[in-house]
Formats: sequence, C-alpha cells, structure tokens
Amino acid sequence: MPFAHCLKLPLLGAPAEAVLPKFKVAFYNIRSGQGVQPLRGHAALFADGSNCDPASNKPLNAWGVGVVQRELQRLAEDPEVVALGLAEAWLCGSPRNVARALGWKMFTPERNGTALVVRHGLSGAEDWLQLDTSHNTHPKDEMWVIRGRVCMDVKCGSKVDVYVAHWYGTGPQAQSTMDRQAADTVRFMKGSRGPHVLIGDLNVFEGDRDICHQRPNNTSLQILREAEYVDAWPAVRGSAEGFTGMLNRFGCGSPEGAPWKRIDYAWSKGLTPIAIERFGLPAPGDAAPSDHAGIVAEYRQ
Repeated sequence: MPFAHCLKLPLLGAPAEAVLPKFKVAFYNIRSGQGVQPLRGHAALFADGSNCDPASNKPLNAWGVGVVQRELQRLAEDPEVVALGLAEAWLCGSPRNVARALGWKMFTPERNGTALVVRHGLSGAEDWLQLDTSHNTHPKDEMWVIRGRVCMDVKCGSKVDVYVAHWYGTGPQAQSTMDRQAADTVRFMKGSRGPHVLIGDLNVFEGDRDICHQRPNNTSLQILREAEYVDAWPAVRGSAEGFTGMLNRFGCGSPEGAPWKRIDYAWSKGLTPIAIERFGLPAPGDAAPSDHAGIVAEYRQ
C-alpha cells in the first residue's frame, strides 16, 4: 500500500489568549482493555482474551470485570485532568467506551488505536498526521498523530493544543524510521502558535546498554529536544526511572514483572511541567490493566 503522508500545517488558535489555568493531561496505551495476565504464582483476576460482554457467558477480560475502568476512575475524579490520549484503543478499550467510563463529553475516532478523549470538548475538528511506516516489517500497520484543541472548561473559554502520538519502527531501517516519525511530528506541531503538549507511546527508550534484549534509541527524542520541547518526567522527577513498559514480561524487570523501560511520554512547549505521575501499576507480577503504565502530567503556563 503506498504511503499516504497527510501532512498539513494549519495555524491553530489566536495569536494571543489569556493565560491558561493549571491543567493535567493523561496518556494510556490501553491494550484494547484486555489487560495483562499475572506471572506464575500471582492471582488471575480476569481471562486472557477479547471478551468483555457479561451477557456472553464467556470468561471476561480486564475490561469485562472492571479492572481498567477502576484505573480510569482516578482520572475522572480529578477535575484538572482535561484530556486523555489513547493508544491501542480498540474493541473493549475503544474511545467511546473510555469516554463512557469517564463520563466525559467528547471523543475522537481512532486511527489504528490512536485517539483523544476530552472532558469538556474540543474547539473545532481534530487534525491527523499519518506517520511513515513504509519501511517497517509490516508497512500496513499504520501509525498516527492526532491534534485536538482541548477546552479547559465547559464554556471553552481557554484552550490548549494536545497532540497524541504512537510511533513505531521495525526492520533494518527501524532507527531511521523512528527519526523520521519524530521529525514529522515536530513539523506537524508547528501548526500550533501557542502552548501545546505532546503525549504518547513513542516506543523509544534511551540508555547505554541493551535491556531485556532490546536496544536503546538515543537519536529520536533528541529531535524533540532540539526543537525546544520539554520532557516532563526528568523536568519534574530528575533521574528517577519512570518506567512505563512493559508489565509482566517473563525474565524482565526488577523485580520480575515490573516495567523496565520509559516509552510513554509527555513533552511540551510554552508550558512548565509541575507534576507527573504514573497509574495502572499493580505490584510486580500481579494482573495488570495493560502492559503499559499510564501517565498524568500537570502544567502551568
């Protein structure tokens, strides 16, 4: 299938707006709501599969027994959280189901699982960028960035641009693919005149050694830094590890079952990150709502 770039750069927002109130944005690779099974010796709280319909009389997955919804409730109960970006938002974990679980006003369609759910609404329609996957092992497995102008309150008196991304590169050209996806994301974000946030599963972890048989990527995130984007986790937490993936991988993590790489991010321009935390992190080895931890970042202008 030929690669369709779909890159457009409309300038969003008025040149000058009132100072934004403090706000939070969250991101979660929700893994279709299936959850992740525990390691041996830990209790299985749900079935391993795609069924979440209690009327089916079949074993229920994490969504079906309410494990994922309980994590989402943490976001719903915090009025400062105005947006939730999603990856792998298919089936039980669809944007519609997530919005219903949160009790939030609006959600976008998903493109290969990438979507945005918002508490108060969007100002105007969302925009999309299809990332280049033409050199991946499976080129038809599309990756996307979505941009929404998120309302801070019910009257949409103030707004902020929120981008949600899912990057992915595989095969012999994986590194150059990831660098290209990073550069295209930066170009896409030039469409924002004012403060904006990028959240997503970027599938990038940095370091000086392989971890769990995976090689670090020390170039793709540098493209965001060179464009003057701020990575919320080190800005707030310094050298704390901040791992978000992957939960309950046999032989990985310390202790086994704990996350072992930081691949889910919140980056920003024109905003100051003042807090960031993770959610969806049970005790290592226990059944989990996803194989990723979610993140919630707080900002002020």
